[in-house]
Amino acid sequence: MSKREDITARIYDLLKTQRNIKLGVVSRDPIIAEELPRTGFPSVFINAMDEDRERIASGIQEVTLEVELVLNVNGANRDQKRNQLAESIEDTLVADSELGTLTTDIRVSRIENIENGEAAPYASMRVVLETRYCL
Repeated sequence: MSKREDITARIYDLLKTQRNIKLGVVSRDPIIAEELPRTGFPSVFINAMDEDRERIASGIQEVTLEVELVLNVNGANRDQKRNQLAESIEDTLVADSELGTLTTDIRVSRIENIENGEAAPYASMRVVLETRYCL
């Protein structure tokens, strides 16, 4: 496997097994919130995105990889649930020593609310992680 895939797979494994906030569905495939049962919430879709590579020495590159997490929650207090879920996920990822050996740094670089309208029974948020590693 590539380092890119190793990092994304580790994020998936961590979120699948974390217990700070019990997740319903964790997937590497897109999730359609309208199709989830109540037990599928909260859900997280994990997607490796852009990657920038910079040569820092002969034969060594520093890579910045963005990983997108799309979070879906439902029920009352949706905004509060989104925020708590994002914070819980960040705490889980930053604390993991195995992810720490795969990357030289991992951090949340951007959080965006995805508006679904006021009548929607769920709310979504995009969390973009920035990871750095060397090749």
